[in-house]
Amino acid sequence: MPLSAATVKLLADLAGQLDAPLAFIDLENTGGHLERDRIIEIAAILVSPAGEQEVWSSLIHPGMRLNPVVQGLTGIDPTELAQAPTFAQVAEALRERLTGRLLVAHDARTDLAFLRQEWRRLGQAFPAEALCTLRLSRSCFPEEKRHGLDAIIARLQLDAVGRHRALADARTVAVFLAHLYASRAEQVLIACHQQRQRPATPSGLDPQTLDALPDRPGVYLCYGEGDCLLYVGKSVRLRERVWDHFYAASSQQREMRLAQQIRRLEWIETPTELSALLMEARLIKERQPILNRRLRRREGRFAIAWDGVESGSPRIVPLRDCGRGELYGSFASAYRARQSLRRLARRHGLCLKALGLEKAAEGPCFARQLKQCQGACCGMESRLLHDLRLAAALRHLRIEHWPWDGPMVLTEEGGGQRLHHLIWQWIHLGCSADLQDLPDLWEKREGDFDMDIYRICFSALNRNLGTWQPLARLLSTLPPASPGTFRR
Repeated sequence: MPLSAATVKLLADLAGQLDAPLAFIDLENTGGHLERDRIIEIAAILVSPAGEQEVWSSLIHPGMRLNPVVQGLTGIDPTELAQAPTFAQVAEALRERLTGRLLVAHDARTDLAFLRQEWRRLGQAFPAEALCTLRLSRSCFPEEKRHGLDAIIARLQLDAVGRHRALADARTVAVFLAHLYASRAEQVLIACHQQRQRPATPSGLDPQTLDALPDRPGVYLCYGEGDCLLYVGKSVRLRERVWDHFYAASSQQREMRLAQQIRRLEWIETPTELSALLMEARLIKERQPILNRRLRRREGRFAIAWDGVESGSPRIVPLRDCGRGELYGSFASAYRARQSLRRLARRHGLCLKALGLEKAAEGPCFARQLKQCQGACCGMESRLLHDLRLAAALRHLRIEHWPWDGPMVLTEEGGGQRLHHLIWQWIHLGCSADLQDLPDLWEKREGDFDMDIYRICFSALNRNLGTWQPLARLLSTLPPASPGTFRR
């Protein structure tokens, strides 16, 4: 499926302007998970400044079962994949074709990440420069809301035969870029140069540090003068995320401050994003980095405490742990907790007196006078019915009870790593790659209830992320403890 002579001529001219031969690439994968999924098809259309064109494509044996949804979308039959070469068998031929070229793809970050991951499994690096036509579309058509390949095909009425096959989609990307260049060459060249321009390395940071960043999940810590902690962040792709800070340094104040002040960078690789989320939340609370805002607040949180139907009015209490009856929500102050109750009252017709927001004097509450209360304050509604409606209104704010009798160990694996998180009453007590360290973490029991960590853990439990096991059961599998070692 070669490109037309007119398209090749346009792209060859663009390659000359960019001083780089082009490689239009597309991948089909078993899914979108970088660690778990594999490539099943690769295509590349090569165009040089001299106007030479080469088309290359191959199915790839993924070494795993093909999802029926992907099979239906692409039309690729599992029997075809069973006879296809593995990535290792085509890696050298592919590298020869792509080396020294500017890779062009739609959502280039994702395609490049999957290629790098496959080469990493072979113990090899794959340095490459990429141009993203998704970003070009957003730059050239800011008035449009959709920029996916299907939207571009519909907008420009491009030939969509073979959609969701690698070679057909690579050809669509090439035709789209040629169309852009023909209609708005100057704008395309500016946008391409902006994408290719690597941000200047911060003057206080060793460039080799940035080059050593892995393209894996983890947490990164940015330090300034005197080893002052400036910022803690997490990402599923550390290299990409850290560079994003410096790309944005010319347009965002916080990123500019970070680029100006950073002197040292550390990172911790994690098996998956879950560990990165837990580490980020814990480190920010413990170490209070200057430029973090969203997760920094640790003290002074409040919750709505209410023991249930016909148990009296809700109370506003400090949120220190979730072991004291039923708690709802997490608020920066007692005032905000009360305001949340007032909003629920207006939305659900609840009584301000029954909620404890007005004194229990005779007569209807103020909301009843405005016809916003259904009358629990003046006998028009029973307290039982009112409290049943209150329970329904509060349900989405409920902090779930710890579902086990003792501490649990959340174990997750990925990228050749295994990490054990010790969790008790939704409190993250710490983590270690060695089970032998868990008794010490349990003995110290350092940490307070934190709403961010609660949400991360509760979400992980609901989504079946990692393996949850009782601490006591895991410790029973360890060799006998030495004298003086705490076990429970």
